Amino acid sequence: MNLAAVAYIMGLLTAGLGSFMLLPGLAGVYFGDKDGTQFMVCGLMVLALGGLLVVMNKDRELELGHREGFLITFLSWAGLSILAAWPLYVTHAAPTWADAWFEAVSGLTTTGATIMTGLDAKGHGVLLWRSLLQWLGGMGIVVLAVAVLPFLGVGGMQMYRSELPGVTKDKLQPRLRQTAQALWLVYFVFTALCGGLYWLGGMNGFDAVCHAMTTLSSGGFSTHDASFGYFAGNVFLEGVCMVFMLAAAVNFTLHYRLFSGWGAKAYNDIELKVMLAVIGGAALCIALVLALEGLLPFGHGLWLGAYNVISLISTTGFTNVDYSQWPVGLVIGLLVLMFMGGCSGSTSGGMKVLRIWVIVQEGRQELFRLLHPFAVRPVKVGKAVVSPVVMQAVAAYAGLYILTFAVVSVLVAATGVDIVTAFSTSIATLGNVGPALGEAGPAGNFAGLPQAAKVILTWAMLLGRLELYTVILVFVPRFWRP
Repeated sequence: MNLAAVAYIMGLLTAGLGSFMLLPGLAGVYFGDKDGTQFMVCGLMVLALGGLLVVMNKDRELELGHREGFLITFLSWAGLSILAAWPLYVTHAAPTWADAWFEAVSGLTTTGATIMTGLDAKGHGVLLWRSLLQWLGGMGIVVLAVAVLPFLGVGGMQMYRSELPGVTKDKLQPRLRQTAQALWLVYFVFTALCGGLYWLGGMNGFDAVCHAMTTLSSGGFSTHDASFGYFAGNVFLEGVCMVFMLAAAVNFTLHYRLFSGWGAKAYNDIELKVMLAVIGGAALCIALVLALEGLLPFGHGLWLGAYNVISLISTTGFTNVDYSQWPVGLVIGLLVLMFMGGCSGSTSGGMKVLRIWVIVQEGRQELFRLLHPFAVRPVKVGKAVVSPVVMQAVAAYAGLYILTFAVVSVLVAATGVDIVTAFSTSIATLGNVGPALGEAGPAGNFAGLPQAAKVILTWAMLLGRLELYTVILVFVPRFWRP
């Protein structure tokens, strides 16, 4: 294990986090909030810590292998989240350290579950920091999904190969900077477009910037307790939000293709087509059920259905209606969408459409083999053949994901939480969605949960965002042996 290389990379990331921590400090000072100075002090101290790690390890051998890749990935979210929680605790935005860590992890993993109430009265520094955490986490997730997880072979993602420069079969490091820069460009341009349209639609400048960052990251943090429902009735803003939530749920290499001049062919992708079909079918079902039940006109139901389906499948979690009050069949359907998530290589969480599509295709193949035992027909995703090794990895990941969900649900329920809340918060945190049902539903939050439940769900967020294995491996003794 090349710990010097790990420390050097973590020093760079820590220094970067400290630098970004200065921005909410400046915002607090500008708006005259008392938390501005506290953010500045925290930021300078974190920046100094990162600089110290870099200086101490800059002359060491920096070659990175698989084990270093797993450790850096784990520390990038679990370790940095501890530093990110510090200003939230110091400014008393979160009442306890467990609450502050929960909020920071929710931000960096772009989950969007929150323990904070009274957001409309919070300081600008705290609100901007929450949005920045999600924006930074979202970009990190894209680089992780496009460059790191395929290299590490996690959960069958080795079948997905980036068309961006910098990813090779043997090494993680060479030209990786080019990959990150290309993705940063796409991410930044989309964020700027989203923020500009929000501002044109009636948001003030601060709200537009914060919501743009949490939309593109599919995070869902808002500057208001009512979430995006604060702007309910503004069709233009909701429309812009839907477009960019959908963009966040799409594989970012497809967006890169568009920027590279591919035109409409950039989005000719089977995973995207499957996701769009699911969104369209689910929105139509919601509209029909709400209309037949006499709850809403078909057109209004279709609009609300499309908005909330996109919000949940992209795992953004913005809400403009309390969908927990809809008929129970629709609520169960929305829980399934939380489980599924968006495309691989996107900022969304969940199982990912690609894995589910592979499992469905394998199920079809098994039926075909029963009818034609001696036929040879490989499993395909689009035109790509899925190897048996990858198929086994996807199946194993799916099994582990369901097992983890069951264990988290039982542990949360054991803290005294009712079964509906325990079940739905486990899905919402493991899938990095945000709002759940029951006490933590769209009209509530996670503040009233026991401290033990919050700690369990914090780890669930990390497990879900880092594709399970990345967290579990670090705690396996063999991982640390030569």
